[in-house]
Amino acid sequence: MGKKLMKRAAAVLLSAALLPSAATAYADAPAMTGDLNGDGSVNISDAVLLGSYLHGRMQFTREQFALSDINSDGSADSLDLAALRFIVAANSGRLPHGTWIASDDVSARYFWFDGEKGTVTDEETGAKKSFRISVDGDCFTFDYGDASEEARVSWLGSKAFNITWSDGRLETMRCYSDGPLNYDDLLTGQWIGSGTVNRVYDIKGVNGSYLDTGTNKGTSFRYEKDGNDLYFHTGRNAGTAHAVITPVDSVHIDLAWDDGTSERLTKHNVEQINGITYVNGILIANKTYDLPSTYNPGAILPEAQAAFNEMKAAAARDGLNLWICSGFRSYSYQRDLYNSYVNRDGKAKADTFSARPGHSEHQTGLAMDINMAGDVFNNTREAKWIAAHCAEYGFILRYPQGKQDITGYKYESWHVRYLGKPLAAEVTDSGLTLEEFLCIDSVYKY
Repeated sequence: MGKKLMKRAAAVLLSAALLPSAATAYADAPAMTGDLNGDGSVNISDAVLLGSYLHGRMQFTREQFALSDINSDGSADSLDLAALRFIVAANSGRLPHGTWIASDDVSARYFWFDGEKGTVTDEETGAKKSFRISVDGDCFTFDYGDASEEARVSWLGSKAFNITWSDGRLETMRCYSDGPLNYDDLLTGQWIGSGTVNRVYDIKGVNGSYLDTGTNKGTSFRYEKDGNDLYFHTGRNAGTAHAVITPVDSVHIDLAWDDGTSERLTKHNVEQINGITYVNGILIANKTYDLPSTYNPGAILPEAQAAFNEMKAAAARDGLNLWICSGFRSYSYQRDLYNSYVNRDGKAKADTFSARPGHSEHQTGLAMDINMAGDVFNNTREAKWIAAHCAEYGFILRYPQGKQDITGYKYESWHVRYLGKPLAAEVTDSGLTLEEFLCIDSVYKY
């Protein structure tokens, strides 16, 4: 047999010997860099194949050539073989430590490895479950108590590895931090920024994007949060930016970037549940956001009524008498009331002091008019006492003076809205209306 024919036969035999059997290959495993024989793992067999290719003993398919380019320089050479050998050596019996982000094209999970135990947290829901882990060569076994799962691991260096699960799913794990991840401390959600830069952020877990409202340019990022230090990774070219976080209140944080720019971020998570709008969990009814006609608690809600009773007692100790002159109003009641004002004063004027049906805070069961719903109440001792003390009992003065363009309504010294003591104190101390505090508007769209 000629030398060329002998070489070709040897290459065929070598390739056949190194290809996975149906029993060992993971089902439908996607292609993994370095996995030249397609067995779902990067191991010594792949290093032997690459060595044979480099010595001219075999030919690669187009896919094998692409998978052998470990350092992504467009060629398969001795540098790739050295990198592949490092990966193979690292793959044997090694367990990760710290927090790692496992991601595919759809979602991400956060793994915390602490010796032979750990936790995995879903990026979107924050749901967490515990596991115990064991390693046998390049195979990890995760034991969740009620179930177990196997995966093959291919290390890509000290800070990253590919993991192929037994059902064929491929995730890339990258080291995030040495310590555990506090999911509740992340900035998940939408944030609206204002300051020397103005951006709108959409964040899910440790990943997100922002839109610069000045340039209309969007940027994706991954971030790390270490106490009050924030590190934004925005790609290979942009590098890493650092900011110091200063918490302001439950919905605001200040960012001071190293380049001298600053932002105040307002949490802005808006959701609709059964036709009712909540912003950061706060039920909203104003000119922008309306309530369905079917929403009808029937009376002032118990927690708001209890808070008013407490406030009334405190005012009485100061020699003042407070009572509710208008509390809960149904959709139909507000419709009739609003129409009566339109008939009397015209629609434009009525809209400055009366809400259209569905847009009234009175329908929430969380708002009330105290003593007298009219301008003659503005300079009374009771009005001044309410402005000074209502936040102590969980209320805010909903339509303050000089804010008509923001709230949509003229100054009403008698109208208060219940938010609960902590939030009412934050809004009052900020000097902002509820619209400003939450970065929402109050404008009829019809």
